[in-house]
Amino acid sequence: MAEEDRRVVILGVGNRLRGDDAVGCILCDELAAPVPQSPIVNCQSPIHVIDCADVPENFVEPVAKLRPGRILVIDCCDFGAEAGEFRLFSRQELEDLSYGLLSTHTLPLSLTVELLSLETGATIELLGIQPERIEFGENLSKPVQRALPAALEFARTWAQSSRPGA
Repeated sequence: MAEEDRRVVILGVGNRLRGDDAVGCILCDELAAPVPQSPIVNCQSPIHVIDCADVPENFVEPVAKLRPGRILVIDCCDFGAEAGEFRLFSRQELEDLSYGLLSTHTLPLSLTVELLSLETGATIELLGIQPERIEFGENLSKPVQRALPAALEFARTWAQSSRPGA
């Protein structure tokens, strides 16, 4: 397996000032922190964690330079579930959903994913977390707070499954 096939990039997307929209950024904070005695992964190289805030399009070139084989985008999105539920979406599902997805970003997330795909050739998936509220000045809602540990574990497991020998 080529080195770049093993590289994994996790992108957190969101606005920390808009309630549940911060969840992608908060999960990146947790993923980038050392995990003492974790049998799963401590998100060291070849796993790269990037907090893109609400401008993921600004990170297309830096991500392309990493030459990842897989990319996980973490963002809140309205896919009609209960607040705090999360789901892994394939690139095709993201394109299908993009017309109805809630977006607080300058450019649609589907466009950023398309640019990342063209630049990297990587497999790209979205870990979407259903928000309860995204108003300015709000904290994470209780349902999204409760979902954080499971979403974090899911992302760590996803990253580990991307590594050789996993």
